Parts: sequence; C-alpha cells; structure tokens
Amino acid sequence: MRALNRQLVAWCLALAVGSLAAADDQVAKAVHLIEDKSQLVASNVRFSRFDPFKLDARERVLKRAEGKAVIIVITDQRILGYGVLSGWRPLDLLAGENAVKVSAEDFAGLVITDKRYLNFNGESGVWGLQVRGVTR
Repeated sequence: MRALNRQLVAWCLALAVGSLAAADDQVAKAVHLIEDKSQLVASNVRFSRFDPFKLDARERVLKRAEGKAVIIVITDQRILGYGVLSGWRPLDLLAGENAVKVSAEDFAGLVITDKRYLNFNGESGVWGLQVRGVTR
C-alpha cells in the first residue's frame, strides 16, 4: 500500500512539473520586427501578413524588444507597441522624456522612462501608464 502511495505521489509530482513546463511555453513565436529604411514592419506569422509603420523623415529607433506575440520600439519621438492581435499602437514621448528600459515577453511589453512606467497588452492593444513618483 505504501509503495502504491509513493508511486501515486511521484506520478502526481511528475504531472505537475510537466504541466508547469508546458505552461511556460504556451505562446508560440508569432511576430518578428523588420527595420527597413524609413519604416518598421511587423511580420505577423499568426495571420500571415506584414504590417508596416512609417517613421517620420528624421525619426530614429533607439531601443527595441521582441516577445513571442508583442514588439516594443522606442524612437526619438514615440513609443510603439505592436501586438499580434492588435497591430501598431503609438504613444508620443513627453518633452525631454528618455527611455531607461524596454522589455517584451509573450503578449506583454514594459517600458520604463525617466518620467513614466508603461505596459502594453499585445492582445487588447491597450497601454497602461503610471507617472513615476505618483502613488494612487
């Protein structure tokens, strides 16, 4: 009986560990960023299409991050989020605002500037933001 209980516990633990490993890799790679002259192009593998975003004449890309289903780009004029389900969503930089950190993972993008915290939901296309130093 004890041997059966040990086997059952071992089987349950193996199942749980396998489920956690599978959950960690549930979002398949669906977007790729292409920088092409005066435009950015999101390669959307999920919908077999390419979505361009035209940059202004002197606009320069400063930072970028690419997740499995989201792209974040910071230029000298704006912050761009691209979601596999939502497309391009731009936000203007504030006067004198500088990017500190940019990251992207799965459907989530994060931008930290010297003035704001911003997150981007690649499924809904919605930006969330919090002014730094201000608590609610």
